[in-house]
Amino acid sequence: MPISLLFLIVRKCDYSITIFKNLLNSFSSLLVDNQHWNSIAKFRRFLQRIGNDRLIFIDEIVISAIMVPRQTLVAPGQQSLIIVDKPSAYAERYDFIGAINGSQAIACMILTPTDRKNRNIAGVRKEVVNEWIINTLAPAINQLCINNAYLICDKSRSHNRTCIIEALKTDKCKSIVDVCYMPTASAKYISPLDNPIWHTYKEIIRSQHPITTTNLPSLLSQIFF
Repeated sequence: MPISLLFLIVRKCDYSITIFKNLLNSFSSLLVDNQHWNSIAKFRRFLQRIGNDRLIFIDEIVISAIMVPRQTLVAPGQQSLIIVDKPSAYAERYDFIGAINGSQAIACMILTPTDRKNRNIAGVRKEVVNEWIINTLAPAINQLCINNAYLICDKSRSHNRTCIIEALKTDKCKSIVDVCYMPTASAKYISPLDNPIWHTYKEIIRSQHPITTTNLPSLLSQIFF
């Protein structure tokens, strides 16, 4: 067999293998994507059977002290094609923890740069969440006077189900019957804290930047109280 013909056959085989790999990757991606959306749909049906008045969502967010307002690189009156939204790399960082029942925000906490320094931590940790539950969230839930409620959160390392339940028991909070995790990467489709609460908060920060420990309470009050 001529070398040129052999080379052509090998090239065709390599091309066929490449096509097969691309098809396999596309099928795998489609399968994973379908599983993702099916898990979100299943969890939303689960929440609908419970009812909003018995759902309590908790979540955290990080806000930079300097959040540049949205800017566009197009002529006035034209549709925005490029959004510049990049906080300063050296801005101070503030961590927020919040809880919402239905459409009612019921509890929140601010972890300032000074707080993190005093605690010698880089951000929100399991211990911080548990302390907040005992001191703030559990009393707020008790004041709601609801029964058979569910606490909903993401799968962050700071959300340890056993520790959360123990923290609730410490403050004699008997309203929560279970702690449920949302599917991975689904908070923006499920949690009312992620959207619109945190989104609204970021927009306020952009309109009143920079933030400091002195103006944080007033900014937070526009969302939570």
